[in-house]
Amino acid sequence: MLLGVVGALICGWNTPWKYRVWLSIPLVMFLIIWILTPTVFWPLNHELYLAASGSSGRSDAEVIEMARRWVTYDWLRVAMIGVGFVSYVRAISLPVGVKKHS
Repeated sequence: MLLGVVGALICGWNTPWKYRVWLSIPLVMFLIIWILTPTVFWPLNHELYLAASGSSGRSDAEVIEMARRWVTYDWLRVAMIGVGFVSYVRAISLPVGVKKHS
């Protein structure tokens, strides 16, 4: 996925600036998701796994709150993926000429 996101930006680098912005938005979304996954989701997954196995020592209310937080964060992650997708669709929908190097 990283190769595709960076590759699209590299391939569109000689296009006008406004077009490159549409190609860079998915890279920004990918980097945010890439940072959030190990720092936010993995610890939550670990805590929820411990709760499911009965060895977390957390109350039911705490576990329910963690599960709700995980679902909310996951929907935000889905929204970021959607923003990246819409940006690509917008980029390929624009009539853009490539700059010629002289």
